[in-house]
Amino acid sequence: MSYLVDSDVVIDFLNKIPTAVNFFKKNLNSEILLSVISWLEIVYGFKKSNSVKKLKLFQEFIRDNQIVTLPVDEKMAGEYLNLRISLEEKKVPLSDFDLLIAATAFVNNLTLVTRNTKHFKRIKKLKLFI
Repeated sequence: MSYLVDSDVVIDFLNKIPTAVNFFKKNLNSEILLSVISWLEIVYGFKKSNSVKKLKLFQEFIRDNQIVTLPVDEKMAGEYLNLRISLEEKKVPLSDFDLLIAATAFVNNLTLVTRNTKHFKRIKKLKLFI
């Protein structure tokens, strides 16, 4: 199985939260990917708080686990637009970052691993690992 991990799950892993640690242990042989959007959220948070140690841990985590960071391409951008229009018509708010992460998961047929279920459950066709 292939998974797209959200920033909250990566941060939980770096903070040694058991549920996140267990997820990565149980899925050592699975393909684990990260959206460039989640990468930005994580790096921004560590740089803003001057957490050089956490930033280094994150970089080691990416390297040691061979996690590929997926860029946003035209197909994902198109899916983002479809999702945004659909949700706006239903008056369902969702941040642009969350929509881009969802589009990345959907276009690449990935299961999104997140604790942010409140937001992502609004996208019915998205596969979630909770």
